[in-house]
Amino acid sequence: MKKNNSLLRLLTISIMLLFTTTAFAQFGDLGKVLSTGSDDAEKIFEAYLSPYANGMGAGLSAGWYNTAKAHKLGGFDLTVSFNATFIPSSAKSYNAEDINLGDPDNSDLTVVIEPGSSPTAAGSKDPGQQVSYYQNIPVLGDVLMTQLDLPQGTGFAYTAMPVVQLGVGLVKETDLQFRYSPDIEWGNGSKMGLWGVGLKHSIKQWIPAINKLPLFDLSLQGGYSNLKMTSDLNFQPSFYEDFPNYIIVETPGYYDNQQLLLDISNITANIIFSGDFKIICLYGGVGISSSTTNLQLNGNYPFPELQGNQFLVSESTAMTDPIDISIKSTDGSATKPRFNAGFRLKFAVVTINFDYTYANYSIASAGLGVSFR
Repeated sequence: MKKNNSLLRLLTISIMLLFTTTAFAQFGDLGKVLSTGSDDAEKIFEAYLSPYANGMGAGLSAGWYNTAKAHKLGGFDLTVSFNATFIPSSAKSYNAEDINLGDPDNSDLTVVIEPGSSPTAAGSKDPGQQVSYYQNIPVLGDVLMTQLDLPQGTGFAYTAMPVVQLGVGLVKETDLQFRYSPDIEWGNGSKMGLWGVGLKHSIKQWIPAINKLPLFDLSLQGGYSNLKMTSDLNFQPSFYEDFPNYIIVETPGYYDNQQLLLDISNITANIIFSGDFKIICLYGGVGISSSTTNLQLNGNYPFPELQGNQFLVSESTAMTDPIDISIKSTDGSATKPRFNAGFRLKFAVVTINFDYTYANYSIASAGLGVSFR
């Protein structure tokens, strides 16, 4: 058992390293966005990370089934699947002028935004628009408070989701489903893990005439999944050293606890059908999906405070746990049903399946498993 668990962790971490290390490695530099203040940083983080959050949320909705047929009592299947979510072109960029940066209550603050657009996390590796904040100070006039290029994209217009799932047959043609991916750590303090629970129930048995059809199965399926991803950030007072009129007081170690947390949950419900033949099973489904992401920035972050004619950056002016927002995805809602189709090949007890889910965030899934009916 211990050996199998080690092999599972090796397989999972290999997938994560292949598809996400490059993407998440640069997230450590996102802390500089906090120089704009917590309110504007929330707007930038949401615009930048929403496509990845929505992509991972959509990925959690996939891979729940590869047949509509339920197990007999005590039957089970164990499947390792990989879900790749494709982020639409419309979610690869945003315009910083559209997210209302600035403080309407501070008439002395001016925000200058470079024309153009900025990549989201799923966009190109080109730097985003340059954003400059000027504070009007008596005698000195408009003084540059902070200036930065908005974060560049990762170049990955998809998200990857490895999942291990167990389905166990109960009474009345009902399967109880569990899914899990162990906490996997890789460079830059990043870590990801997920769990989920679902239920599949045959409704064919309750429909006269249809319940007599051979080879054909019809079921309802629903599931809940939760994913947590963390990544270390590194935003230090040295960022402000090149700006004029700054006094920087550093406290060693005070800013070493910075962390980004994404807590993503997904609920999905589907009507699924399948035709189960000797070697091949053709299956499909129509369903809805809803995901919610909680985005948090924890730790201490340097931020300037105007004192007289100078900006002070010190422990007393720092922001602590500055961001805690919810990102709601409407992809796959009741007005946007998801359509799924695929096939499964069975060789004795070994199964291989492939399917595709069509939605705003479309998903390709592949799985390898064992099944005992």
